[in-house]
Amino acid sequence: MKKTTRLTAMLLALLLLLQTIPALMETTLIEGTRTREALPFLDHYPDNPVIPGVSGTTGLPFEGVYAPVVLVLDNAPKAHPHWGVLDADVIYQVPNAGAGATKLLALFSDRIPAAAGGSRSARSPFVDVAREWGGGFAFAGYPVFKGANKASVVDKLRDAQMRNNKSAFNLLGNNNYSGRIKGYASPHNLSVDIQKVQELLIKSGKEMRPHPYLFTDALPSGYPAANQVTVRHYGGDIVRGRDNPASWSVFTYDAAQNAYLRENIAGPYVDRDAQETPLPFANVIVQRVRFSYSGNYVLLDHLTGTGAAEIFTGGQYIQGGWYKKDLDSRTVFVDEKGQEMQLQRGKTFIILTNETTTVEYGE
Repeated sequence: MKKTTRLTAMLLALLLLLQTIPALMETTLIEGTRTREALPFLDHYPDNPVIPGVSGTTGLPFEGVYAPVVLVLDNAPKAHPHWGVLDADVIYQVPNAGAGATKLLALFSDRIPAAAGGSRSARSPFVDVAREWGGGFAFAGYPVFKGANKASVVDKLRDAQMRNNKSAFNLLGNNNYSGRIKGYASPHNLSVDIQKVQELLIKSGKEMRPHPYLFTDALPSGYPAANQVTVRHYGGDIVRGRDNPASWSVFTYDAAQNAYLRENIAGPYVDRDAQETPLPFANVIVQRVRFSYSGNYVLLDHLTGTGAAEIFTGGQYIQGGWYKKDLDSRTVFVDEKGQEMQLQRGKTFIILTNETTTVEYGE
């Protein structure tokens, strides 16, 4: 009874915050669209050069080996606060089921934690996202189907040539790199030693080539101010029953950090081991893609080609887009002129969603 009351209180707090924002500031609602036909995409975007001593994922100083690991994280209210995410370079929010349900994917590359979680099961779109980085993928099982199914994680892993305990790490199997912890109710309590996972990944001999983003030390100028960004996530339609407040976010720009601080149904997005300091995201990107379904499972079979993207960086909004040649290539985020975006240095939060998700920003 107490758990239900606490969850209800968190939901009411988030809804109150979302309802209060328009009253406090003048906001602009962005039209939800998957495509930007007028955006002059280039025919090809070559890979950026690797800059010695600079991370290709954050633009910050980095001297280590490129051996990234993508971890599936639970996004249910009871799973927060996550742990180990203080070390994540990029965090994705990715749909995994109908009614707006999502999970998070944390990319660890610059810094590799000894404990991260809580991890949950994979869905087929997660494999495609992890595939872009060319490293390891850790997850706590996956749905099993009888016969062929478009939502099959096994088929996706096979297509990506991700081999068990070499580049694909099922945390529910017998291993020495995952286990349940105290302080969180099951199934939200699965912790992963990402350092051990990375060691196995490196021992596998897999060739891993970085795909660096472009970064700049200059703030963007000439774009609309976006000091607060509200993202309300839905499923296939903006109707009651297709929404999921657990997947909604409010991002507030902190000029002192040149970063957005995220808040969701559980409160400020923090690491369990640093709860006084919300994680700063230098870039927030809403990447619009087409959804399809296999039963109640969301499929993202349209992650290649081009599409629309809402880009928030340096406290400003850029109506941009994205380009991706194939599943093994990098996703290129572009500005309104079709030129590759120069991101601010630091963490990036990417929301993969369709046109029904509402995005609103204001000063």
